[in-house]
Amino acid sequence: MFRIETNVDSIKKIDEQIKYVESMMKMKEDTSFQEFIKQKCWKTLQDYINGFLVAGNTTNDDSIEIYKTSNHIENIENGFIIYNNAKIPANVSGKQNNISNYKDEMFNLALAFEYGVGVVGIETNNPNAWEYNVNNYESGWYLPKNVLGKAGIKYEGYKGFEIYRMTAIDIERNLPKWVKEYFSKGDS
Repeated sequence: MFRIETNVDSIKKIDEQIKYVESMMKMKEDTSFQEFIKQKCWKTLQDYINGFLVAGNTTNDDSIEIYKTSNHIENIENGFIIYNNAKIPANVSGKQNNISNYKDEMFNLALAFEYGVGVVGIETNNPNAWEYNVNNYESGWYLPKNVLGKAGIKYEGYKGFEIYRMTAIDIERNLPKWVKEYFSKGDS
C-alpha cells in the first residue's frame, strides 16, 4: 500500500498532485513502470548473489556459476516472479540399499545456497546418527559411524546465504523509493 500525503497551496500544485495520483492509479497497466520495477528487482538479486557467492564461502564453489545462471525472471498474470531452479546430480554412491531408486536423484543447489548445507545421516539411514562439530572443526558435520561400521566421516557444510530472503527485504524497503524515482522522471 502506498500512502500519498498532500500539502497544496495553489491550483498548480493541486493539478500536479492530481496527475501524480492518476499516474499511480495506472501503475498496474503501465508496462514501462512494470519493466522498471522488474529490472530494479533483478539488479537487487544480482547484487546479493555477487556479494555473497564468492569462491571460498562454500564447499560447492564449483557450483556457484550453475547457481548464478539458474536465476530466472518470468512474467505472470499479475506481475512477475523471480526464482532459481539450480539442481546438480546427487552423490548417492555411499547408499547401500536400493541404490537404483537414487540413480536419478538431484541435489537442489538453489535450496542449499539459500538455507545452507549439513549432511544428516546420509550413510547411516538414521537421522539421529550425526553430531555437530564434535572435534571443534572450523566448520563441518561429523558422522561418528556409518552402516558398514567404518570410522566417522567429516563433511564440510556452510550456513545459508539467504540470498532470496535478503533480496525480498531489500525490495520491500526500496519499492516506495523506486516508485517515486519512476514518476519523478516523467516516464509515466
